[in-house]
Amino acid sequence: MANAAFAKLLYLEAQRTQDPDGADEIVISRGDGGVFEKVRLRKGEFYEFDERFVPFVNQAPIDILLHEMDEASGRVSFIGGAKIIASEVGLGERKQAIGALSLSLYELTYKVL
Repeated sequence: MANAAFAKLLYLEAQRTQDPDGADEIVISRGDGGVFEKVRLRKGEFYEFDERFVPFVNQAPIDILLHEMDEASGRVSFIGGAKIIASEVGLGERKQAIGALSLSLYELTYKVL
């Protein structure tokens, strides 16, 4: 099997939100802390990544983390993460649920190329 070069992030969908105003302020980052995007999403909304390619380093998994930022207090709380693995190369679009144990809050769609 060919080595995976990178993951292409496609969409993030808000399936549920936590913020009382109905929209979550989401910080999307790599496991090493590199921030990709800061977005505001309501239930049912999608965020489309614009040509976001994340390289694999020595075929190690890529961790994508979501945090919710409370604009009023400045507090940041961890929502959850997705682990993208190199062996998913060539499998087309993949989806991972992110969030609470039994109820996903977000769904990340990506491809491994």
